[in-house]
Amino acid sequence: MYYRKLFFFLFFSVLMGQMSFQSSPQHDKWAIRVYNGYATYRPLIAIITYADIPRERHNTGIRGIDFSYKLVRGWKNLPIDWSIRAGYIHHFEKGYQPNHNQYTLFFLGHYQKSVFGFPVNFFIGEGLSWAELVPFVEGRETRRISGKDSQLMNYLNVGFDLKISDLFPIISYNNLSVGFSVSHRSGIYKQFKLFNNTQGGGNFVTFFTEFNF
Repeated sequence: MYYRKLFFFLFFSVLMGQMSFQSSPQHDKWAIRVYNGYATYRPLIAIITYADIPRERHNTGIRGIDFSYKLVRGWKNLPIDWSIRAGYIHHFEKGYQPNHNQYTLFFLGHYQKSVFGFPVNFFIGEGLSWAELVPFVEGRETRRISGKDSQLMNYLNVGFDLKISDLFPIISYNNLSVGFSVSHRSGIYKQFKLFNNTQGGGNFVTFFTEFNF
């Protein structure tokens, strides 16, 4: 419940225009993110607009790690950065099918804002995801809607993070952040043969720690 309230507060602050721009002083180009999450049956738009993040009844989950490299900082003199990321995700399928791995490659856009005095980094990523097996909950959804599934899918990663040193000023370590993100795979409405012309997808709510260096 705490995470849902925090998520709701930050995202609606953006929508209501209550924040001012603030660029990040971070100059490190590399980052490692480790995360843990669970499947939810709610659509992506419901998650990011009003933090509707219930756990899906099969209780499947993921753990993962992303490596990233900052490509552009302060794009067009705006508080916008661009990075490229590669990720490894392990799926825990609770006996419904074998556990398996997923691999992602995507570009991430970062947008820095100050939320009531707290610098927050919002981000959205776009790329590709390939899974050794179609994730159980995702496959049930895509086969229900389109009669198909696909190991290769479009990938989105949306969320925000805050530096530990901004949350707790007594801690002067600036390289560590904590955050929330949604890991999303979908077939983009049957539009692409690359994704086996599937419709539907799957969402995982994740909480992470990220280290910049």
